[in-house]
Amino acid sequence: MRRPAFRSNYLTSIGLLATLLSAVGCMQEEHSNQSAATLPDLSGLAWIEGDRFIGCHDAKVAGENSKPRYTSLHLPTNSRGVTYRDAGFTFQGISPNDLESIAKVPGENTLLLCESGNSKDNPAIQNIFKARITAQGIEIVDAVKWPVLVHNVEATAVARIGEKYVFLFAERASNQQSTQLSWLEFNPADMSFSGEPQHVTFASPDPDRYNRIIVGLDVDSDGTIYSLSAFDAEEAGFPNPDNGPFAGGIYAIGMVSATDGKPMIQLFEKPQSLATVDGQKPESITVRETNDAKEIFYGTDDENYGGVIRKLHHQSPKE
Repeated sequence: MRRPAFRSNYLTSIGLLATLLSAVGCMQEEHSNQSAATLPDLSGLAWIEGDRFIGCHDAKVAGENSKPRYTSLHLPTNSRGVTYRDAGFTFQGISPNDLESIAKVPGENTLLLCESGNSKDNPAIQNIFKARITAQGIEIVDAVKWPVLVHNVEATAVARIGEKYVFLFAERASNQQSTQLSWLEFNPADMSFSGEPQHVTFASPDPDRYNRIIVGLDVDSDGTIYSLSAFDAEEAGFPNPDNGPFAGGIYAIGMVSATDGKPMIQLFEKPQSLATVDGQKPESITVRETNDAKEIFYGTDDENYGGVIRKLHHQSPKE
C-alpha cells in the first residue's frame, strides 16, 4: 500500500509544481507585455534594399543622450511585426542633435543624416553627417556644417540629374502659410555644396488641416518630388500634446530636372494628394523602386505612442 501512497503524493507534488510554474509563466508573460519594445519615432526614413530601411530619431543632446539616433529595420514577415536594431553614434566627439531627416544618395552606398538646425543662432548644432551603409547599420565617415543657416528643417532629399547631384531641403514653417523649397548642387564625395541656394515658394496644401507645411521629402528616379505635411498638437496649443491628436498629408508636389544644364524645380500647379492620414503624424517618406514597382513608405513620429512604418497604396502622379 505504500507504493500507491507514494505515487499519490508524487502526483500531487507534480500538480502543485505545474500550477506554480503556470502562474509564474503568466506573470512572466504579463511582464513581457508590459515591457514590449516600441519602435522609436521615425523622423527620417530611407529605403536601402529589399525590405530593409534606415530611420533616424530626433533625440536632443540636452537630457536625451541615452536615446538612439538611428534604426536599421526590416518590414514584417509575420505577425511579430517590424524587426529593428537601434543605436546611437558620435563622430569626432560630436553627438548628433535633433536628427530630423535622412537623404539617400542615389546610386551610392551613402546616407546623409541631417540635424534640423534647431536655432539660427547656434551653428554648433547644424551638422550634416555622411554615413556609409553597413550590413548591421551605418558607419559615420564625415560631417559638415549646413551650407546655410537653418531654423528648423525636417525635410531633405538628394536627387541625381545626369551626372549632377542636387540637395533639396525645406523649413517646416510652423503655423505659416508657405515655406521655401530650396536646392543646391552637391558633391557627395567630398560633401561640398556649390553656388547659392535656389528657392521656390510652396504654399500649404491645406492650411486648415496642417500646421507644419513640409516635414518630409523624397525624390524618385523620374524626378518626382514627394512631401509630407502634418498637424502637431503642440503647435496648436493642445493640452498634453504628446498624446495627440495627429494628422498628416502625403503629396506629389513637383519635378526636379535640368534646364540648360542647371538643376531646376518646377512645382505642380496644385499638389497632388496621395493620402490623408488621421491619428498619426507622418514625418518621413521614402520611395522603394524595383523592377516591378514604385512604392511609397512613410514613417511616423507619434510622440508617446512611438513610431510606425507603413506602405502607401497610390498611383503614380501625373503633372
